Parts: sequence; structure tokens; C-alpha cells
Amino acid sequence: MPAYTTFVSICNLALTELGAANPPLTALTDNTKAGRACNRIYEQARDQTLRDHPWNFALARTSLAASTTAPAWEYANAFPFPTGLLRVIEVDTTEEWVVEGQSIVTDAAAPLNILYIDTITDPTKFDAMFVEAYAAKIAAEIAYDLTASRSVANDMVALYQQKLQAARLVDAQESLSADEDDWLEARI
Repeated sequence: MPAYTTFVSICNLALTELGAANPPLTALTDNTKAGRACNRIYEQARDQTLRDHPWNFALARTSLAASTTAPAWEYANAFPFPTGLLRVIEVDTTEEWVVEGQSIVTDAAAPLNILYIDTITDPTKFDAMFVEAYAAKIAAEIAYDLTASRSVANDMVALYQQKLQAARLVDAQESLSADEDDWLEARI
């Protein structure tokens, strides 16, 4: 379990990245400039960071029922998103499909099996390297507001990209597909 298991501790990590000399936040509702900035951005930054990669800890599978209202034209069925869906990763069908609004439209019959990124709101479920990237994302989003420095803001964006790349690499190593395994064996 990561050491940063609350949104407050993750925001404090972001503030540390910014070199904050102020006392750490005790709550997201702290009436300080840093508290207001973190409170304003932490959910949006979380969801953006979750969408940036199909994190293993955030993947979910479900079977969707078709809507009783079919698309007006082209496709036979619409399948409304489940609550919490941030990004569709895979749809188990040989039929063409597309995301439109808050639904997947396709000619496939119900039920439609999908793999998706779920909105994970419990920070104790976050991967440790995701936390590092997420904190850097928060730092990047609030940097200019807190420092009034474009240079610091740009440095935080670069830090986010760096932490995200490292976290993606480790996360991807935990889910080697059969095709990749065959490729690796062929190379040996």
C-alpha cells in the first residue's frame, strides 16, 4: 500500500514538489491559497491522470445491456456507459463500434462486454507510482497559481510527463499479453 493514502497527503506531496515552505495541508478545505488550489483541482487531476493510461488498478469489466432507444441511424444498438467509466479500453465484439456521448453504439447484440478505466475515488487503491504521477499532475495544475512563475509551471509539466512515463512502464510490465510473450520467446 502506498505511503500516500489520502488526498491530503497526495496534495502535500504535490506542494513539496513545488518547494512549498508553508506548513502542510491538514484538510482539502484548509482556507489557504494552497488548500483552495488543491481542493479545486484534485478530482479533475485524478481523472485526467487515470485517463492517461490503462492503469491495472483502475481497470474494470462489465456487461452492458442495450438501451431501449436505438441510435437514429447507422447502428442497431446503443449501450449506455456504466457509472464511473472514464475511458473505454476494449469492446468484446467483431462488429464496428464507436463512442458517442455517454454510450457505445454498434450493431453488436446485447450484452456487450467491455473493459474500461473506472473512476477510482479511494486513494488507498492507487498504485504507488500512480500516486507520484498524480501528485506531479496536481503540482503542474496549481504551479502558476501558487508561484506566479511560468518556469516553475513548465518544470512541473515536465515532471508530470517524466513520472507518468516511469509509472506507465512499470504498470505495463505487470500485464504482459500472450502476443508479447510469444514475441519475447521468439527473440530468445
